[in-house]
Amino acid sequence: MMIDRPLLLALFGRALKRLFADEAIPLAGNIAFRAIFSLFPFLIFLTSVAGFFGSEALAGQVVNFLLGVAPPALVKPFAVEITSILTVPRTGLLSIAALLTIWSAIGGVDSVRVGLNRAYDIKETRSIWYLYAQNVIFVIGATVMLLAVSVLLILVPAVTQFLESYAPQALVNLTPYDIYRYPLAILILAFGLLVAHRFLPSRTLRRRDVLPGILLTVAVWIALTAGFSWYLRNFNSFASTYASLSGLFASMFFIYLAAVVLIFGGEINRILMVSRSPSAKPEL
Repeated sequence: MMIDRPLLLALFGRALKRLFADEAIPLAGNIAFRAIFSLFPFLIFLTSVAGFFGSEALAGQVVNFLLGVAPPALVKPFAVEITSILTVPRTGLLSIAALLTIWSAIGGVDSVRVGLNRAYDIKETRSIWYLYAQNVIFVIGATVMLLAVSVLLILVPAVTQFLESYAPQALVNLTPYDIYRYPLAILILAFGLLVAHRFLPSRTLRRRDVLPGILLTVAVWIALTAGFSWYLRNFNSFASTYASLSGLFASMFFIYLAAVVLIFGGEINRILMVSRSPSAKPEL
């Protein structure tokens, strides 16, 4: 099948124009700020849920996994604080403090919802109570999914150790589980994007309509992660500009770029949806 490059460039250009028309650049800054702002409350909520189920070690497994797949230069400013959070037992899941952490963490979800609504040109019609409940469900769902991943991360080494002791021949064709760390992270990322694109906007979207933007977002995020890490190692100007706060600002700038890419994925999907509909009005 031949790829019509002029058509692809035209679609890309229209999506780029919509990105600026929808004020995605300042909105991405809002997402970056609220993501950083909600990071620690979300981790506190994560440890609270893990403690509620009787195993605070699950939260540690989640964080170790996330720190293992994230660029070291970006997570280094938060590593010490994250570790200190995980050392404090938290089982008061229904306390006022836990409710405040949920309220803070849903801010990031709400910002993504606004960005996707604009990208898909959808006007928000749902009540504020519905949106609040949806944001809470997303936070709880993300927590449960990450805890499930942590169980997998604990289970695989245990099974491997068992096989090494009682059936070493079964390990001949098995690869160490660390090799699956990055593919697992990509799958989690793609699944989270799929759920966000389909259900956060005010209209439920079909999988086939959101997949192109999701695949583009994942691919660009991987390239962005590699490129930004290389830049920080070799041409880090944040240190000379922001001094001791350089790590924080570098992380926030990375999340800002990732948010722009996230919204752009929605713009791409919208352009493709319009191009497949002959009766639709042309975009910009």
